[in-house]
Amino acid sequence: MRSASSRRLLGTAAVLLLLAAGGPACQRSTSDHAAQAPGHARAVDTSTSRPTYFAQFGLDTHAYKPRRLNPSVDGSLYVARMRWTTWNDRRAVGTGVAHVNDCNPDCADGHYTTHRVTVHLARPRERCGSRFFTTISVRGPGYRTFAHRPGVACR
Repeated sequence: MRSASSRRLLGTAAVLLLLAAGGPACQRSTSDHAAQAPGHARAVDTSTSRPTYFAQFGLDTHAYKPRRLNPSVDGSLYVARMRWTTWNDRRAVGTGVAHVNDCNPDCADGHYTTHRVTVHLARPRERCGSRFFTTISVRGPGYRTFAHRPGVACR
């Protein structure tokens, strides 16, 4: 059995894989491309009433108030039974159950442990015509991870 610090490191590594994947893929309009430098997200105008999404799996899946969060591209971390107490254009806060793979002896044959956690999503940025939260914090007794995704990649 791995220690709590090992589980935190594994979860952090899983979320960092998400960052490397670059987030959702989508078409960038010419005006969006001209308005900002490649790879940089711009600040969100919070006066709009459009929804803010969470980028699931690091791919092109947009989720609004999902019951299950999939921040890890390799499946080594997911948060089920999410209940959102706050979801607005600046942040989202909810509780759920984190399932963390210990990847022992490897991730395919690893075992999951569960942790009651609080999830914080923040720092929304406009990308590809939609708004996405760019940070995720998952914390609870025995588990904690944080990741910042500076921008959602557009193709």
